[in-house]
Amino acid sequence: MLTLNISTQPAKTSITTTRADMGLTTTRPQLRIDTEPATVEISQPKGELEIDWEAFRASYGKKTNIRLARDNADLGRQTAFDTIARIAQEGDRLMNAEVSGEDPIPAMAAEANTQLPPEVTWARLEPPVIRYTAHQPIFKPTPGRLTIDVIPGKVNMDFRPATVDIRMVQYPSIKMWVTDNSVDISA
Repeated sequence: MLTLNISTQPAKTSITTTRADMGLTTTRPQLRIDTEPATVEISQPKGELEIDWEAFRASYGKKTNIRLARDNADLGRQTAFDTIARIAQEGDRLMNAEVSGEDPIPAMAAEANTQLPPEVTWARLEPPVIRYTAHQPIFKPTPGRLTIDVIPGKVNMDFRPATVDIRMVQYPSIKMWVTDNSVDISA
């Protein structure tokens, strides 16, 4: 009897895998704020001070040239009128000397040489005229500034995919052969 012999060899594979890996690195976001403060420049122009001393000085005798000339002219006019009146009065005394019986010449000489006591005059001193003109302060404001810079964060991904390495270690095979066994052992 013929016997069919079959011998099989299964396939053998080697599977090597590596897991997928993802590495994440991040940089933090940043917010930069720069400020410049507001400023105000204040300047104060000088005021103007005017002092008029003319009335004050004139009240105690120190006068300007124009005022002194006017006062001297007025004094000269008054002195001329007083002198004319005195001469007229002396003339009247001389004319009436015979009637009154007086000797007017020695009397007039004595009167001319007598000194009158000095007169003290209380006078008010005029205050000086003071004027002050103030100027307004000048304000120059400069507004502040705010600068904002945003630097976004970053996410860096390092992805390594999984790998599967399949290698055939043993290929499959089928071996068939026929044998002749003439002896029947089955029964």
